[in-house]
Amino acid sequence: MFFEKYKKNEVGVSPMKLTFLKSIFAVGMLCSILPAQAALVLGTGSSALIGGDLTDPENNASASSNVGYDAVFSASHENIFNNEGAFNVFDNTVGSGNAKWCCNGPGTQAQDLSQSNLRSVWVEADFGLDRYFLNVFTLASGNDVAGRDADQWRLLGSNDGINYSAIYTWDNNGRSVWSARNQVVEFSSAMGDFATQTTAYSIFRYEAYSTINQGLHQVNELELFGVRDVPEPAGIAALGLAMLLLGSRKLRA
Repeated sequence: MFFEKYKKNEVGVSPMKLTFLKSIFAVGMLCSILPAQAALVLGTGSSALIGGDLTDPENNASASSNVGYDAVFSASHENIFNNEGAFNVFDNTVGSGNAKWCCNGPGTQAQDLSQSNLRSVWVEADFGLDRYFLNVFTLASGNDVAGRDADQWRLLGSNDGINYSAIYTWDNNGRSVWSARNQVVEFSSAMGDFATQTTAYSIFRYEAYSTINQGLHQVNELELFGVRDVPEPAGIAALGLAMLLLGSRKLRA
């Protein structure tokens, strides 16, 4: 009906403009049926990583042991480097074997992520007293069968290790965020992949809740980027004044 009016020239639209409008309409229809994609595929392999993330800003930490990192790591299981342990997601390498985390998993059954006590596997980085407004992260796929990719997972933030808030959620039963093996995908708040963060967190956790069609779970690398939360100057001045007053009271006592 829309284009019939223009074909009949009821509103005086030129054939060239009509062709242009048809093209715009076709693109819009195509975008509406295509699955949503992450903001940017950076490539495959270690060379596709951005590097210098919060866990290892100098890119000089050990790839085989927990040495030289700016965070403390924890995991639901396999909390080691090497032997496909969970901490391999922070080792600055993408590939097979000891470059990735594999293979226990949450299973293939989709879960309602609004519920509590979810069945999951997770790994996290704790930056202690430092808090960051996350603005970019990357996640890399495993090297082998795509059925081990998580089709339900979240990136979470916390400041106490008890209460976690979702920063990004992928909840697409039967579909992976990746289109290739060892693929590095970037997620950015500036590009609209997740909301601009108004809360700074000291702990960031990757948590997976189900896989595509295999009980085993795998993921290769996680990079975290953000802006450190610096106390306002007024707050620092007030703290200094409080310490000065406390010191003077002790002297008078």
